[in-house]
Amino acid sequence: MTSFSITTFGCKVNAYESEAIREELESSGYKYVQDSSTADINIINTCAVTLVAEKKAREKIRSIYKSNPSTSIVVLGCYAQLHSDDISSIEGVKLVLGTKDRNNIVNLIKETLPKDETANIVDKSSRLFDYEDISISSFKSDVRAFTKIQDGCDNFCSYCIIPLTRGKSRSRSEKDILEEIKNLALKGYKEIVLTGIDIGSWEENDKRLDDLVEDILNIEPKTFRLRISSLEMSQINEHYIQLYKTNPRLVPHIHIPLQAGSAHVLEMMNRKYDLNEFLKMCNRLNREIDGLALSTDVIVGFPQESEEDFNSTCEFVKKAKFMRLHVFPYSRRPFTKADKMKGQLSNAVKKERARKLISIGDKLAEDYFLSQVGQIKHLLVEEKLFEDNGISCYRGYTENYLDLKVSSTLDLVGKVVKGKVRKDHSLEIISIE
Repeated sequence: MTSFSITTFGCKVNAYESEAIREELESSGYKYVQDSSTADINIINTCAVTLVAEKKAREKIRSIYKSNPSTSIVVLGCYAQLHSDDISSIEGVKLVLGTKDRNNIVNLIKETLPKDETANIVDKSSRLFDYEDISISSFKSDVRAFTKIQDGCDNFCSYCIIPLTRGKSRSRSEKDILEEIKNLALKGYKEIVLTGIDIGSWEENDKRLDDLVEDILNIEPKTFRLRISSLEMSQINEHYIQLYKTNPRLVPHIHIPLQAGSAHVLEMMNRKYDLNEFLKMCNRLNREIDGLALSTDVIVGFPQESEEDFNSTCEFVKKAKFMRLHVFPYSRRPFTKADKMKGQLSNAVKKERARKLISIGDKLAEDYFLSQVGQIKHLLVEEKLFEDNGISCYRGYTENYLDLKVSSTLDLVGKVVKGKVRKDHSLEIISIE
């Protein structure tokens, strides 16, 4: 039996797609193994968001081939879409897919790998890809599963290569989404995370994402909680707010990408929102949704970002009361407007600004955590860390994304534990649901 292994870089969408590919290959008679050094076929699902992500993919390809020179390497994902010719020249690579044709990967592997040559089938002629019908029946975690509902992006932020690598925004059918989530719920998954490249752009006929969310919450069995991976500020409407306020299964954690707290930088980024309106929305969400956790992405060191611009960003994230910051030093991407801009900043400046903002983010996270001490939360236990004298220590996430530990003599993996948040980042158990 031919064995295969999968290595995944990047976002939740890549993680979902790797799971779908694994299931497709297994259903066709291939054997999945975790150890890439023993696999007959190695699949690398790549990311192109930053230069670092691309470098990691290249290093992994070479490392796998060095440890397993008889393997056939298949490369797909955004980096493969962007630089397919470069990847094709790496020793050991036999098939390069990009960001389409993943639903045909079994046939492609059968057709190309037996040949003594590299097949580069990446289509760069158009952004107008159809939505690929791939699905999952399980997930690598036994507790939380991702469901992909959308692909592609039409926003064209000046720093981002993803609209080129992923193509136009396109939506998965609601029927397929609901069916997949129902099956996952029946298998016992306690949390479903909706994911996509720009999930707020999901649409089908006269329905939008908020309508889809309401329909998902009505799926039987109602044994899972629902998390939305990311929403643009402009995509949050009154219906969303009411759903968050009235349905506790829609967890009170919203990730809203900011990218910069300077109007000047936002304009250069082609980010189309007003900072005053953004702050008003954050304040309203924090005020009206009990225990809400707001997280965000921020890019530092964008071309022409002045010290004043950077300081404005620092002050803005404090005012918005984000509980978690994902900070990224700006990374130049080929074929983007930002790559050609004047005023590119040095790596030293970007690194120092990232350090400062991460420090602010750490303080915001601690302030938020302290505000939750003594509150009653529900911890979804994901893994067992260790056992000592018959008492096991577990970890997981609460509905508002607190990373906590809990101790018990019982097996808690996959259970939802209701309890009181302690200062030592643990949960005092009240009940097990």
